[in-house]
Amino acid sequence: MSPKINIGIDLLGSDSDPIDLLSSTIVLCKTLDTSINFKLFGNKELEKEFNKFDFSINNHASLEFILSENEITMDEDPLLAVRRKKKSSLCIAMRSLKNKEIDALVSCGNTGAITASSIIYLDCLKNISRPALLAIIPTKKNPCAILDVGANISATSDQLVEHAILGISYKKTKGYKKPKVGILNIGTEEKKGTSKHKQAYQDLLKLSKEDTSFEFMGNIEGKEVFLGKVDILITDGFTGNIFLKTAEGLASFILDKIYNNLTKEEFLDISNVFNDLQKRLHYAQYPGALLIGVNGIVIKCHGYSSSTAFASAIKGAINFVKQNFLDSIKSNLK
Repeated sequence: MSPKINIGIDLLGSDSDPIDLLSSTIVLCKTLDTSINFKLFGNKELEKEFNKFDFSINNHASLEFILSENEITMDEDPLLAVRRKKKSSLCIAMRSLKNKEIDALVSCGNTGAITASSIIYLDCLKNISRPALLAIIPTKKNPCAILDVGANISATSDQLVEHAILGISYKKTKGYKKPKVGILNIGTEEKKGTSKHKQAYQDLLKLSKEDTSFEFMGNIEGKEVFLGKVDILITDGFTGNIFLKTAEGLASFILDKIYNNLTKEEFLDISNVFNDLQKRLHYAQYPGALLIGVNGIVIKCHGYSSSTAFASAIKGAINFVKQNFLDSIKSNLK
């Protein structure tokens, strides 16, 4: 019998109701087999709710509850909170990941606190100075990995190159032989952007000549991303987060317009197309953002995640563990 996959879930610190997150996890649990075990990190109130559920049927995934003393909220200073609240749900979960009591962690909490605690407890991978949040967006061709989407507000030129290296490593685990890399910029010309963008351009151009396992596509404008021109889009966390949320908002706007401006008969005629669009465009279908560059599998969900988005993130974490993702990333970074 293969060992169980242990997935840690931080139920506190998000904009979502923690009881809703608990309920969503329990619903998902009943759809998964016995090879999966969830460790839920929460407070006494959630523990009481947890104990109300009937777990007598044992032909599905199992659950445990880990009690924490407090939580790190969205409005707290991330680093200060992580240092002061060592018995928070997030910090207890991170230590569990470090000690291999869980194989992956999913959280909807404070992004800065997730990043800070991962650096403190897990450490960064070799030759990586800062982790980045990697999100997947649909394009006309293949899905595009964009990083950073919020782990770090700013990035040096060296860190932008690190983002590229992490993105390349990620895509190689997905079977890409020669992924295409681009820098998100205000124009495609070589001299466009800030001094950091210009330096990163030169560094990646040089690296692409030394390492032929990826193709450097230069600067990429936002409008080109969804055409599928690149497999990996590099940017700082401030710009990347705005880009991602704008894309999500636009996708929701388009889907809403289509749905609300058609008659029932017209909608039935295009229902297959609409459902395909919804599947491809809605952020809830994608497994959160991966905090890549640390020695552990950490998935960051939207603070206001729906049950569908939360379930997608948990399933994504399970798949990363099954695929030995972390070992593959380490191997690709050598």
